[in-house]
Amino acid sequence: MAAIAVAGVGMMMVCSSSLAAVMLMGGEEETPTPDATTPEDTGPTMLKCLDTRKRVEKGWTNASNGRKEYTEAEARALCAGKKYMSLECPTADGFEVWCADDISDMPVLADAECMGNTTDSVPGHPTNGACDAGGGSYLSLDGLNKGGAHRGSLYEI
Repeated sequence: MAAIAVAGVGMMMVCSSSLAAVMLMGGEEETPTPDATTPEDTGPTMLKCLDTRKRVEKGWTNASNGRKEYTEAEARALCAGKKYMSLECPTADGFEVWCADDISDMPVLADAECMGNTTDSVPGHPTNGACDAGGGSYLSLDGLNKGGAHRGSLYEI
């Protein structure tokens, strides 16, 4: 290997191999494209389905004062300042929104219990009874699970 010396001039070049290849080809570095397999954000995710019979003793508040078909933003606004919102007892008129900070010692149910597929896993409330979504869907217009009778679909605020 022959060395070439230039009197009085020294030069040192350091660069990454990918940048060097781009510079040698005379182009610009490309911006990476998103991976096509990356899942899209599909909306709010229910944290879990809870047996909510202890909600009053845990200090939960019924923010809805009745039932209405709330949007996600409306339901969250009702629970501003709390850690969680629980959607429950859907009927043809809508669903209840409960707000909570304390979810300790609340029995966790199968997610299906908050999606209209109730079993007798909540003693005293074997089915949804009057909380039957009025023959409609157990999902709100923007994809929230509406829960059931003492079956709270829990969402983080």
